[in-house]
Amino acid sequence: MAKISDSVCLNHPDTPAVTRCATCGKPVCQICVVRKNGSDYCSQVCAANAEKSAGRVNTVMESKKRASSRNGIRTLIVLIVLAALAAAAWYFYSSNKDDVDKFVKKTEKELGTKIRKNAAETRKSIEQGIPTGSKYKANREETVNSGM
Repeated sequence: MAKISDSVCLNHPDTPAVTRCATCGKPVCQICVVRKNGSDYCSQVCAANAEKSAGRVNTVMESKKRASSRNGIRTLIVLIVLAALAAAAWYFYSSNKDDVDKFVKKTEKELGTKIRKNAAETRKSIEQGIPTGSKYKANREETVNSGM
């Protein structure tokens, strides 16, 4: 935008502009300027439009502030619930440590047995699917037997 000193008033082309309208940006002279709420405008219409816009902006900003506050409260509640669950889990574990450890060892043993059983079944099914005279099978058997 050009400097205000290079502009003339749109209502008075022979008078230099002293400011620009805060709403529409038109250059205005000292005679035409409308001062309202610490800002300069070219007319009452622009001043009223600025006032309406400010009201809408304030409403939107207040709504955004409330939403942000609700999100913060929601996050805080979730963190409190998670902390309570962690504390309850720690209390349960510390008061039932022996039982929990036994359960974990039992589960690990059962899973290990199941895994070994599934591996043996898988190996058997693979071996049954490969023809007896297969070079691939012979190489695999040799590799497996040499590793044991």
